[in-house]
Amino acid sequence: MCLRNWNYQGKEAKGTEHMKILHTADWHIGKLLEGRSRLEEQRILLRQLAQMAEAEEADVVCVAGDIFDNGHPSAAAEALFYETIKELSKNGERLVVIIGGNHDQPSRLEAVNPLVREHGILIFGSPTSQLPSGTYGTFQIQSLDPGVFSFTKNQERAVFACVPYFSERTLNEVLYQEETDDAKRAGQYSQKAEELFKKRAAWFSPDSINVLMSHVFTLGSAGDGSEQGMMLGNSYLLPANVFPPSAQYIALGHIHRPQKVPGSGGQIRYSGSPLPYRLMETAVAKQCLLAELHPGKKPVVKELFFDNPKPIEKWVCDDYAQALEKCRENQERSCYVYLYIRTDSYIREEQLKELKSYKEDLLEIVPLLSSREEEDTYQDFRQMSFEELFIRYYTEKKGTAPQQEVLETLAGILEKEKEYETDTIEDKGSEQLSGAPGD
Repeated sequence: MCLRNWNYQGKEAKGTEHMKILHTADWHIGKLLEGRSRLEEQRILLRQLAQMAEAEEADVVCVAGDIFDNGHPSAAAEALFYETIKELSKNGERLVVIIGGNHDQPSRLEAVNPLVREHGILIFGSPTSQLPSGTYGTFQIQSLDPGVFSFTKNQERAVFACVPYFSERTLNEVLYQEETDDAKRAGQYSQKAEELFKKRAAWFSPDSINVLMSHVFTLGSAGDGSEQGMMLGNSYLLPANVFPPSAQYIALGHIHRPQKVPGSGGQIRYSGSPLPYRLMETAVAKQCLLAELHPGKKPVVKELFFDNPKPIEKWVCDDYAQALEKCRENQERSCYVYLYIRTDSYIREEQLKELKSYKEDLLEIVPLLSSREEEDTYQDFRQMSFEELFIRYYTEKKGTAPQQEVLETLAGILEKEKEYETDTIEDKGSEQLSGAPGD
């Protein structure tokens, strides 16, 4: 995959001041690829992000959830996060606003708020989070409601409504904590989400810059398999009309493919992830978004593209000899490879070793023993997440989709397994990066 390099356009002539919002999401720091750490690639891309913020003179950086890949990130993953947000903040001159995603542990994410405040960094882990009014870096923040605050920059007032990831249970707790009417609690997820957004947007005004941040699925958005596994039918898909029309720009996270939400006129957007985390994500160039905002006007949005230091590729070779030659030719190139070889017999152990002697980052070597149709079927299954495979199997066997409680139980089991695997890999990686003795 060839990515377009982002480039500096130079500083714009000063006229009417606009507030510039740099929108990013889904960093998934610490995420593995077939058991391999990608911390160094993430470090490079997050450094690019900081350079973009500086070159484009961003006033605010919005990070719309899924900072980490699990709720118990490794020390190396946390260190990269802290280094990045400190650099983004520019010693408190640039506001950095962060919300939690479904992969983040809210209280752990928020734990550093007292330490990062002086750098102009605000972290909202859950929909009930509320930070005190006061000085954050060089900004005077007025706290208005849970997740809602205002400030003035470039002589313009901005109101931010931050709504981190919420489950249906969380919605009930936020909206109906003292409500005894079971009928309200049993309402549709989208209706509850709309009510929550409406409550937070009540602070928006025609003479302010109004920004909403959240971490949700939206109806009609193009997915890439990255975050589709835990969705039960369409129950967690939100139509564009649940978002408040008074919001000038809505910065979303959750889907890794950058895109405009259908029916939003480009005012509701996913920035996508800065790095492709599976083969299916390589079809679209990765980016972040720069939105220029002024009260009462539509946003002017600019796409800024990342330069991926180590792309994920799929090679299909007609025979073993061609595969070996391709590995030789590309042994100096930095890329991960899924290698498919058409053959009449299985690939021998010594052949596997020979291929890997030329190309270390072969993630998988798959012999194609049958028809193209079977190859495509295998590829479909190979790119499905475990949750997607479970839902497919369960539905075929039971004749109905699994209940949300079943999926949440499964997610809990997988999360514990992922945390153990991530901690093990990243601890080894941090030892190697620091030069500490290791295996």
